[in-house]
Amino acid sequence: MSDTEFLEKLDKKLAEEFIEYKENRSVEELVDIVEVIRRISELRGTSLENFEKIRGEKVKERGAFEKNLFLIDTSKD
Repeated sequence: MSDTEFLEKLDKKLAEEFIEYKENRSVEELVDIVEVIRRISELRGTSLENFEKIRGEKVKERGAFEKNLFLIDTSKD
């Protein structure tokens, strides 16, 4: 199976894993989601290290969820 074909299947798998997490709310389901995301990232040419770098940059710029808050608006009006 080609990488392109596998990516299509991984997109579907990610949706399935999310549904399973919503049903079970278990850490094991979260791990499954992360594994799918890791492989998608790799197949799209981004190493796990670069993925984490990008994630870290976004956290610095926009924050994360440590304070139980959501970013509602990113406009610079």
